[in-house]
Amino acid sequence: MTNDHNKRNRASRDRLAAVIAQLGDRSIPLPGGWTAAGLLAHLAFWDRFGTARLEKYLGDRRPMELGSDTLTEFINAAALAQWTATPIRTAAGLATDAAATIDRLIEGLPREAFDAIRVMNLPRILDRSLHRKEHLDEIERALR
Repeated sequence: MTNDHNKRNRASRDRLAAVIAQLGDRSIPLPGGWTAAGLLAHLAFWDRFGTARLEKYLGDRRPMELGSDTLTEFINAAALAQWTATPIRTAAGLATDAAATIDRLIEGLPREAFDAIRVMNLPRILDRSLHRKEHLDEIERALR
């Protein structure tokens, strides 16, 4: 079993903490009606979603519900107002806690579960750094 995804997940949590420290109490506006706080709340939601999906899979080993890109777009659109209304400190805490929770779960996956998930060829399930990177890049660009 490779641990590269675990290393990337840990590094992305460190980067998340650094970006949060840079933000302080500011919620920077971003394109498309987003804010830095909104993106942090978004990251928290999707890491919690991933945790719930993995816990269900570990509990019953039924095929994992994957949804669709369209459903994801609807969820993001529906939640945008709530996420952007979240205070920056709250969003930061939620994102930090959610990232640590899912990363611990992924690190502790039994070998057979890890292998079964890996063959799905959906890297974002195990490598949470991919989603975090996308949004941390956006926030860092806005901080420049």
